[in-house]
Amino acid sequence: MPYPAAAVANSFLDIAKAAEESVDPMKVQKLVYFAHGWHLGYDRGALSTELAQAWRWGPVFPDLYHAVKIWGNRAIAKPVRALEFDRGKLRWSTPSVPNEDSFAVRLIERVWEVYGHMSGLALSQLTHERGGPWQVIRAIEPGARNLVIPNPIIRDYFARKIHANVRT
Repeated sequence: MPYPAAAVANSFLDIAKAAEESVDPMKVQKLVYFAHGWHLGYDRGALSTELAQAWRWGPVFPDLYHAVKIWGNRAIAKPVRALEFDRGKLRWSTPSVPNEDSFAVRLIERVWEVYGHMSGLALSQLTHERGGPWQVIRAIEPGARNLVIPNPIIRDYFARKIHANVRT
């Protein structure tokens, strides 16, 4: 089941807090992107309800960007809030990935284990890999803004990485 990007971000913030580490806005964007990509690659569907866009410094989930931009390049000090509809009314919530979604929870934990030690800038550089979803979309219209990175492109890229690492 897909979740708001803010819910996935809050999972990473919880893990970081427990590890007494910090996460800035760029880093959380890239961690959410990697979790979303691996989730798609494992053929589990989208992890985020929001589509990633190919911004200058890599993939960005715009709603998440606007929710965390107040932190600038400093550590995010509070859970990410999001607007949601509840019985026809808008309200603020602090979304989370439920523990019942054990695959998503384990995947987020694994993404933290692999990428959590890296800075946002280092993660951004990983997303710029030649032939990667961000690079492919940016090459179509190099100066364009708000270019969506379609989930099938992300899925295929991460699925290729998974299959390349499976030993037969």
